[in-house]
Amino acid sequence: MDPRISAGTYDQFFGYAPFVIGLIIYGAFYFAKRKETGDTGMPIGQTFACATCGRRGVREHMVPQEHAGAVSWYCSKCAGAH
Repeated sequence: MDPRISAGTYDQFFGYAPFVIGLIIYGAFYFAKRKETGDTGMPIGQTFACATCGRRGVREHMVPQEHAGAVSWYCSKCAGAH
């Protein structure tokens, strides 16, 4: 039995090594982050703009008003004027 590694085996091992290591890293991050949510449970950065002044705020701080089937969001300052 020849104790040396053939060139084909050596090339095949190093050809697939980056792919396998990448899959391992991707899998580790997937399993670590899959159940993680923000403090509020809503996607980061989801805000609504006031239809009058353009001020942005989260849904809980905005006042919805329906106009002929469409919903407009107003900040608490502008909601009293409409």
